[in-house]
Order: sequence, then C-alpha cells, then structure tokens
Amino acid sequence: MKHKLDFIYNHWLSITIVLSVTIIFLSFHSISAPSTMQGIDKYLHMVAYLFLSFSAAFRKPTNDIFIFSYFLSFGLAIELMQPYFDRYFELFDIIANSIGTLLAITFAGLLRKYYSY
Repeated sequence: MKHKLDFIYNHWLSITIVLSVTIIFLSFHSISAPSTMQGIDKYLHMVAYLFLSFSAAFRKPTNDIFIFSYFLSFGLAIELMQPYFDRYFELFDIIANSIGTLLAITFAGLLRKYYSY
C-alpha cells in the first residue's frame, strides 16, 4: 500500500490540478441526473472534495488550516459563479464540500501516522 501512497505523495500537485479542472468543468455544466440519483448530490460533493483535497492534505501535513481554507474558498467561488452558468448557489453544497475536505485531512493524517510519512 505504501508504494501507492508514494505516487500520491510525489504527484500531489498534478493530482490536485487535474481534479480541480474536472470539478470546475462539472460544476459549470448542467447535467440532468436521472430521477434515481436525486438526493445523492451532496454525497457526490463530499466525495469529490475528499478526493480533491486528499493529496494536498497528505503531502502538506503542517498546513491543515490553509488546506481547509483554500478548498473552502475554491468551493465557495464555484458556487458564487454558478448562477452565471444556468446553475444556482446552494449553501448545502458548500457544507458538503467542507465535510469532504475535513474527511480528507483526517484520513491523510491517519495514513501519514500509520505509514510514517
């Protein structure tokens, strides 16, 4: 497992950039979800921000407050711009994004401790 974490540790910036661009793209395009997917939107936000912020949290352990603030600001900026792209602002999206980021920081801290990074 440690060699898989080495990839994340060594390529954290590239991973973060690719996931950021993907989230921006998906955030500004209207996607009509099937009726069976209604209600899981917030879970998707949480998982997206967990993956987005995990590599930075794993690589930069002393900057947890900065990492949380950065990804909170990133999500807030996207939410504020969405009305210009036929989407709408949702406070619960920001809350879900924040929970995902907090989970990423927590998991990254546990993995660093367990695998002694």
